[in-house]
Formats: sequence, structure tokens, C-alpha cells
Amino acid sequence: MQTPPIPDNEAQRLARLHGLGILDTLPQKAFDDISALAQMICGTPVALITLIDQDRQWFKSRIGVEERQTPREVAFCSHAILDPDQVMVVEDLSRDPRFSNNPLVVNEPDARFYAGAPIVTHDGFALGTVCVVDVKARTLNADQLDALRRLASLVISLLEHESVRVEEAARNSEAWRLQHEELTAMAIAGLDLQVYIDPDYTIQHVNDTFLAYWGGTREQVIGRSMADHVGEDAFQTIIRPQLNRALAGEAVSYTRKTDFPARGTRHVEVALLPVRNARGDITGAVMRAQDVQETRAREAQLQQTVALLEQRTMEQERFIHIISHDLREPINTVNNFTSLLVSDHHEELSPAAQRYLSFVQSGGQRMSFLLDDLLHFVRLESRSVQLRPVDIGPLLQQVQSDLSPLLSRTDGRIECSPQPRVMADEALLRIVLKNLVSNGLKFSRRGVPPVVRIAVQASDSGHQIHVSDNGIGIAAEHQHDIFNMFKRLHTRKHFEGTGLGLSVCRRIAKLHGGSITVQSTPDEGSRFTLHLPAAPAAPHLE
Repeated sequence: MQTPPIPDNEAQRLARLHGLGILDTLPQKAFDDISALAQMICGTPVALITLIDQDRQWFKSRIGVEERQTPREVAFCSHAILDPDQVMVVEDLSRDPRFSNNPLVVNEPDARFYAGAPIVTHDGFALGTVCVVDVKARTLNADQLDALRRLASLVISLLEHESVRVEEAARNSEAWRLQHEELTAMAIAGLDLQVYIDPDYTIQHVNDTFLAYWGGTREQVIGRSMADHVGEDAFQTIIRPQLNRALAGEAVSYTRKTDFPARGTRHVEVALLPVRNARGDITGAVMRAQDVQETRAREAQLQQTVALLEQRTMEQERFIHIISHDLREPINTVNNFTSLLVSDHHEELSPAAQRYLSFVQSGGQRMSFLLDDLLHFVRLESRSVQLRPVDIGPLLQQVQSDLSPLLSRTDGRIECSPQPRVMADEALLRIVLKNLVSNGLKFSRRGVPPVVRIAVQASDSGHQIHVSDNGIGIAAEHQHDIFNMFKRLHTRKHFEGTGLGLSVCRRIAKLHGGSITVQSTPDEGSRFTLHLPAAPAAPHLE
């Protein structure tokens, strides 16, 4: 806990405070009304008017606190008076080094939130604050902060009003009344419905929002019983049991659907806060109702969206099942029997039949490859990325084994010196490397054995895996769209493939929170770069 420093003008400040003759005086209704307004405006269980003496903090008015004073060194307001021009707001006392081990924070009452507006005399001495305290972390909006400033100004007006001659008090009474009405008008404004109910269930105060929902004027509502206002059945079955709990000292919250004469049926979240006087006696309850109809509508819309997504997920799973079972079986049958025809009866067929059979065989193989790539792509939609350190060397050995027929057919080779580990999903990274390496081997220049080189470059932002080849390259005008689905730059007569491999690579890169790029020069080769972030971000999927 940081002990608050003493203001530079402490001697003069104390002289000004003692000269008012306010310390250790009896409770006064005007100051208690200001505390009640502060509590109502800010919605906190504790509201105080404090004065900082030489070694103590004394409460001129208090709501929600039994003690009449505390030691100055533990008082939050001792810090607030150091900056007379600002409302001091501490959203979470337990996280502020000035107060994290303050007895009022670590022990009862377990204070977490504080906001205090300095009470400043006309000649610049900060005497104390109008402050609110809560047992949970929170914040205040601009209107609430401005209200605290105005309440503090009203307090100093009252204090100085009582310290001057009767003639001066008479001249200032009208100004005080107007200021009090202004503050009351601020209290009755706001987005939430607010009503103050006394222990007899009679409405004593409402704000403008309450009137806008229920209709009528303030004169028609104030003084009316809650039962007459909302209806006997609603009062007895819903409101009265909750109101009795608040009048017994309990903070209450509940949700209900209400038919408002001026707004129709609305869902509202209701909070009931007990109001106590300086002696701690409960004098009524403040009911605050927040209209959550739009929120409920958005929740319903979100539920419909979730249901639609679940339905589409089921349809996707069914689509995957069709691809992996219903389509693969006849394609495998075609491929198996064409292989048998080629191996057992090829010589018996005419040259034309042999040519037609080769078309059937290559078409079946392309369809099989296409199904494999489609399955890879659609299964990525529901794949969760499992990150761990991955050694590129062993992974490339697996890729080389997978591509050994292609390496033999093209007389190609893969080069990779020892590289640093990368953070990635090993199974997904293997798919990317296999696609990029196989492209580098397939799209080779005539008469030039393909060579694919893999290198890893580390930086503060993560890792870059470069896959370079010496192939035919890609023209600049095609480089921006080669990652689109089924995009092919060459006919199958010259280069085999489905046009899905690079789309799968881009999807895997985004699942890692990264990206994939290409640099290429026609007739020289291409370099594909997989960018993996150091701390993977949330995947951005299109």
C-alpha cells in the first residue's frame, strides 16, 4: 500500500476545513440526499461524502458503511484530493499498486471499485470527496462522472452556505435550489428505467425513461402504489416477492417480460438495490430495468445461425462420406478392371481400342487423384491445428518416400540442409510440402532435371519455409490467382494435376494463422514461401 503524500498547501487546507465547523456534526438530510443521488446515479452499494482531516477520513454522509471515520493513510480519498480538478476513478483497486494491499481491499469490505470527485472550495482547497465504492470491478460513463463532479460542487456550496452569514445564505438559496433541480434532472435521465419505491410500495421517484415506457406524467405516477401501477396480479406474483428481499437489505436481480403501454412487450433485466439512511436503516429500494429486447432478438438470430451451421456441417459430413465411399468404390472398380485389361488383354486389342483404353485408364486415375485432393480440402474445414515443434529433415524424408515414383520418372531430386525447427501441425505441414515439392518436380523444363530446394528462415515474426524449383515458372499475370480452386495454367496433356493442390496449401497456411506467397520467373523457376507466425493468430478463413 502506498501512503498518500501530503498536499503542499496542507496547513492552509486544514485551516480552511476546520474553519467551516463541519467536522463531527450530526447527519443532515441535504447531504444524505446527495449521497443517495450518487448511489442511484452510479448504481453502487456504497456512497459517501468524506472530509480529510489531519489523521483521519470523516464521513459527513454515508450509505452502505457503518463506520463514521477511517484512518487517513488507508483512505482512497486521500489520493483523490491530490488532483482537485479530476474525478479519480480506479476500476479495479486490487490491480492498482497504490491500493492492492490496502486493508479495505484485502479484507472486509473487499472494495474493488472507487470513484471520487474532489470537494473543492472556491479558493482551490480540496477538502474531501463525493465518492462511490463497489465490491466488484467496474467503470462509469461520462454522464455519471459529470454527475459526481456536480454533486461535489453542490456539497461545497452547502458547506460554505452554512459557514456564511444568514444574508448570504438567503441570496444563495435560489442558486442552490436550481443546482439541486439540475442534478435531480440528471439523475432521472438515462437509458435504463429507474424508480424509487418506499417501504409501503409507493412510487416516490421515477426518471424520464420510466415515463417514456409507461406513459403518463410524473405527477400521475409519483405517489401511486406499485400494485395500482403495474396491476395487482403482476405485483403480487412477480414484483412484491423481489421487492421484499430488497427492502430486507438484499441486492436482487431478475429477468421478466413486461407489457409497456408506450413500447409494447419487452424483455427487461431488473435490479433492485436497497437504500439506507445515515443510521443504516432501509428507507426504500431503487428499481432499475434495462431493456434487453434487442439483445434477446440477436440471441435468437444467433441461435438460428448456429442451427443453420450445424445443418450445413451435417451436409458437409454427408458430402465427405459420399466422396470417400459412394464415389470411390466405382472409380476403384474402373481403375482395377482397366489395369486388368491392360495387363492381361492389351495385345488382343486393336490399336484404336488400346488408345481408347489408355484414355479410360488416365481418366480414372485423374478422378482418383481429384477425390483425394477434394477430401483433403473439405476435411480442413473442421480440422483443429495441433501445434508442436517439427523437424523439417525427417518430414522431408517422408515426403521423398511418398514421391519416389515421381522422382524416378522425372529424374528429379530434393535438396535440404539441416534446418531449424518450426511450430506447426506436422500432418498438415507434410501435405503442404508434398504438394509444393510435387509441383516443382512435375512442372519442369524439357531436358532439365528438376531440383527442389527447401530452406527455413527464422525471424522475430516467425518462420518462413521456402520451396524453390528450377522449373518452367509462372507468368506475372497468373501469380495472383494460382491459389484459387481448380485453377490450372496448363492442359493435362502437358502436365497432370487437379488444380486443388495450391488451394489446399493456402487453406492450411490460414489455419496456422499464416499465409503463402510465390515469386516466379518464367523459364527460370518459382519459389513458394509458407509464412508461419511465431505466436499463431486466430485462423482467418474465407
